[in-house]
Amino acid sequence: MIDNRPQSGATIGFSRFVLSHDTLRTQLGLTILPADVKLITKPEDVYQWSILTPVKALLFNKQLSKHSTGAYIDLCNGVGVHFKAVPGKGAADYEPEARHITTIRAFDAPEKGREHPFSDAITFQLSAKEWCEKFNAEVAIREALEIEMMGIKGENADLVTEMQVLRKTEATRTQELQKAREVLLITSRILQERALKASKDSQKITHAATSLKLGSNPCI
Repeated sequence: MIDNRPQSGATIGFSRFVLSHDTLRTQLGLTILPADVKLITKPEDVYQWSILTPVKALLFNKQLSKHSTGAYIDLCNGVGVHFKAVPGKGAADYEPEARHITTIRAFDAPEKGREHPFSDAITFQLSAKEWCEKFNAEVAIREALEIEMMGIKGENADLVTEMQVLRKTEATRTQELQKAREVLLITSRILQERALKASKDSQKITHAATSLKLGSNPCI
């Protein structure tokens, strides 16, 4: 049974690029753990999802790991078009562990007069296009491996069928040999009985001939 859910590596890839809309326009200086990127968010999270196309809201009814590959592709292609990420209440206090950080460069000089520097979308260095291309390449490799596995399974099924035929043929030959052995044993027993009877008959004939010979020569 083939599992169509995105694997962990692809999930991390999505986590890194999915917020990259508006990268060319502004960068806010946030650092986001890939594991912290999720589709179902809470008010206190570092970001929220702004749905630009209502029909795409269904994509955010469950987490990424529960989606099919088709939904995953829709998410890749929909970033910045049908939905985008906007800062949440927790953005100001967000401090991820340094060893897991995907770095984001901040503007050296934020726009003058901006009261809330987190009003723009959360962005990352890697573009969505790069990660979509990487994802598509991973999907192609995965599909090729699945096709190869199907071929191997087919070959294994053929081998199993061939082995079953050989075993059946061997069983038939064994039965035939057993029957031939039984026939040989019966034939051998019959021949032995006939030989024994012929020997007894020969002895009787010899004895009778001797008696006749003695009867014809009484002086001897």
